Amino acid sequence: MTFKSKSRPVALALGSLAMALASGIALADSSGKWNNGKEVYDKVCGYCHEPNPGLGPNIRGAHPRDVRERVRNGHRAMPPFRQTEIDEQALAQLVDCLK
Repeated sequence: MTFKSKSRPVALALGSLAMALASGIALADSSGKWNNGKEVYDKVCGYCHEPNPGLGPNIRGAHPRDVRERVRNGHRAMPPFRQTEIDEQALAQLVDCLK
């Protein structure tokens, strides 16, 4: 196995760790509510999915069902997000923002 083939999984793992740490402090205001889907994308998703594509793939235009499933269950290096981190209203706004 070469250095290049080992560096991608390490980068994904480090990116996942950074995302998990950032998500815990990314709430929009003191009430713990998000203002809109763009704010969720900018403060949570954009860390890995920008610039197009970043560590993660471009998710703009992704199917709403896929976005919901991956936000709740995670996917590969992407961690899952609980209701307390991204509530259903914010998730719906995020899906609308990605259209």
